[in-house]
Amino acid sequence: MSRPKQKSAGKLAVRLAIVTGAAALVGAALVVVSLGPADQRGWLFGMLMAVVVGAVVGFLAYSQGGQLATRLTDLNLAVGKIGRGSGGEVRIRVSGNDEITVLGRGLQHLSADLSAMFEELDKGSGAAATMDPQVRELRDATLADPLAQPEGCELDGAIGPGSRGGLDYFGAVGDVAYVVSGEGAGPIAVLACRTARDELVRALEAGATARKALAHTNRTLHKRLPRGACAKASLIEVQAGQAKLYQAGFRAPVWICKAGQVFESAAEGLALGLDEGPVFEKGLRPETIDFQPGVRLVQTNDAGVRSQDLLDLVREHSPKNTSAFVNLVLGTIESDAGADGLREDVLLLTIKRVS
Repeated sequence: MSRPKQKSAGKLAVRLAIVTGAAALVGAALVVVSLGPADQRGWLFGMLMAVVVGAVVGFLAYSQGGQLATRLTDLNLAVGKIGRGSGGEVRIRVSGNDEITVLGRGLQHLSADLSAMFEELDKGSGAAATMDPQVRELRDATLADPLAQPEGCELDGAIGPGSRGGLDYFGAVGDVAYVVSGEGAGPIAVLACRTARDELVRALEAGATARKALAHTNRTLHKRLPRGACAKASLIEVQAGQAKLYQAGFRAPVWICKAGQVFESAAEGLALGLDEGPVFEKGLRPETIDFQPGVRLVQTNDAGVRSQDLLDLVREHSPKNTSAFVNLVLGTIESDAGADGLREDVLLLTIKRVS
């Protein structure tokens, strides 16, 4: 079922009205100048008509721009729902014969194909290993509760469960918060993700820094796993007045919430297990984040990034205390998914500097 028709914010319509109205005003004024009225009254009347022409053209452009923006907003909502994998085929409202209609029909076909593919996977004997309830139980048993709290910080995290599961672990050891995710959905991906999580925690608990823990985990996976198998990780290492972000093949950025605004930060690095060591360690390039009191860092997974509403919810609830923040954000995401629920697990890990 498609969502109710949404009104756009009007930014496109306003810009179109300003540009076309100004162009019409200038054009009409040039016509008046070229005609050269004989007296002052003629000049005033001509310029008044130029203003009227500009206003009328601007109004018409605003009206057409508003309709165009509303149609684009509907398509954006549909793309977001497809990305969330919220279950079933997404119905997209299309009419007319212009380029936006063609795009809408293309998205409708894409939604139908994806829905059919997911149904076949659900019915087939080769269903993804991440859908196995035992895989989820194995993952959930390792999620520490309560999480370790870095000094001067509030840290919390949770996973909104989806029908297809997911390969994501999170936690904290000392001053390092981590997320480890799988690449793919088969048994090898499950093994790679769990091994990466165990080796990373083992290294951190032994006192290794975030960089050294990632290097150790990468070497271990390269030795134990078949070539090409890998896992992804994102680590936030809290330091005095700042935080260092390390990401190994992790595509979801960290959101930095500060003074009512949200910024993105991402780091470079190969996925864990693809290289025996030298290339991985050379390519591991952290990002330093200014982490002063009141700043909140938020890490999600790929499914969270695809969720259309997650970023807005993070921005809205960021000032709240950390426990309430996690509950409100994930609770809203789950309730908005409807009766079918989330298709993929949505992970949310956050750390806020309080002193």
